[in-house]
Amino acid sequence: MALEISSGESRGYWKYHVPDKKFKQAKAVGKINNEKATLLFDSGAEVSILDIAFARKVGCYVDNSQTLECEGVGESPYMAEGRTRLKITLAGSLVYFFDVWVGPPTGGQDLILGMDFMVPAGIRLDLADGSICLPNEVRIQLAGRRPMYGDKVVQVFLDHHARSASENQPK
Repeated sequence: MALEISSGESRGYWKYHVPDKKFKQAKAVGKINNEKATLLFDSGAEVSILDIAFARKVGCYVDNSQTLECEGVGESPYMAEGRTRLKITLAGSLVYFFDVWVGPPTGGQDLILGMDFMVPAGIRLDLADGSICLPNEVRIQLAGRRPMYGDKVVQVFLDHHARSASENQPK
């Protein structure tokens, strides 16, 4: 399945919900132009930025006619030196074609995916489950993360638990 992300378009969860103001980050592995890559999904980033070294490695054409001053990565503002079009593959078969900014090294990630990608793509972060939820409810396990809960967790309902405890009280 391939999706073209157009300007102003929203899919999945983001089409029906307003994102909260908490900024979350999650790492996952995907493919950029058919090369394995480390992706950082960052709900605090407004734009998506591709590492310039990775862009050269996969042979991206960079349009240098546009620049963008960015803040938030590193100590001081830096310049994103152009834009390129990427093919981003998640979960093995979900393909997105998307324009991203190209900039200096992004701290160990090949690509930082910001809200400009996540909202139109319908992707949300489920950090309690340790996964990224795609629009078709397919979940991708986050790199280096385990769920906060598992299948061995027993659910306890307060009214049932309270009743059981009071029934076992000596009279």
